Amino acid sequence: MDWKEYEEITKYVYETLGNAAGTKIVGHGRTCKVEGKSGVSHQIDILTSHSDGVHNYRTAIECKYWDKKLIKKLS
Repeated sequence: MDWKEYEEITKYVYETLGNAAGTKIVGHGRTCKVEGKSGVSHQIDILTSHSDGVHNYRTAIECKYWDKKLIKKLS
């Protein structure tokens, strides 16, 4: 598996599980860009949207696929 496949799997999971909750995939991949408050454009991996009937929400998902194991040190 490479990073592209990992992004596609992540998109599929959000798409599949999100259908029942009304979550939609707005964009994904290299062409998915969102303008920040400063006006700068940011590329993100997956962008979803959903509503609770009162508010609309967008969630930016960044996928990280590391090619080696990461070790976390506990205090």
